[in-house]
Amino acid sequence: MNDPLSPLTVPPPRYLLESDSSDEEGQGTYPSSSTSRPKIHLSSSEITINFSTAQPQPELEELVLGLGQAGKYITRSLGDKQAAGEVLVDGRLVGRGLKSGQGLLVVGLDEGDLGNEGVWGLAEKLIDTLKAKRWTIITSYVPSMYIPSRSERASALRDAAPVRYLCSATTLGDEEKHGLSKFEAPNYLTGLAAALTALSAHPSSPSIQITTLSLPLPLSSLSYQQLNTPLQAFSPLLSAQISSKSRSRWTEDDDEPYAAFGMGKVRGVKRGVGEAASMYT
Repeated sequence: MNDPLSPLTVPPPRYLLESDSSDEEGQGTYPSSSTSRPKIHLSSSEITINFSTAQPQPELEELVLGLGQAGKYITRSLGDKQAAGEVLVDGRLVGRGLKSGQGLLVVGLDEGDLGNEGVWGLAEKLIDTLKAKRWTIITSYVPSMYIPSRSERASALRDAAPVRYLCSATTLGDEEKHGLSKFEAPNYLTGLAAALTALSAHPSSPSIQITTLSLPLPLSSLSYQQLNTPLQAFSPLLSAQISSKSRSRWTEDDDEPYAAFGMGKVRGVKRGVGEAASMYT
């Protein structure tokens, strides 16, 4: 029974007993008397790309975008290199460009602190500003978190996790037997790699070919041959700039805890974390 002393705007006791938590969010008022919710306003980030190659010049042969610790790994592995510019988001430095060889620009980007709007805006700005015949995105993945295909599960266990590629314009055959495999569903890209891949497929975007290479973590276990095989297949210019002699040695002390887009600052992301490599096994 209703409490005769209870106000008419308060739900009856039985309603309170049988309702779930979502119903009780507006406890004390009926839907007709609920207050309006505040509107959500999306803020746009101020993105600045300062590259000498962004000026009206001949189109680049290849643009390589290294994300997170994979970007640090690639930029450290370059032989001859010179500073070519920087990327700023809301006044913060999130990327540096290096020119290496003729027609090759390598950009190392840190997307950990960028929000959804920042990543999407940066992807649009990169496509509008930088012009290249080929785009290669180099990122990383945790092998134990990757869901392999049925054919992979049925095959013998690999000695080392493969480098995975995603490219709509190219399919490989024999190369997959040498530490190179497709990046397949239900796994999916996130962050800047996903934004660039989606934009490149949109009819309103310039026609560009984007290849994404995902390096297995920890990077200290990645051999020169494992790195060179996918680069020769998809990024010959970058492969020519990374030789076994010029390549800096990446050790376990350089490995960083896994950090993906949206995770922000991850504790221990610095040199000398010691046991970072053990989290991937």
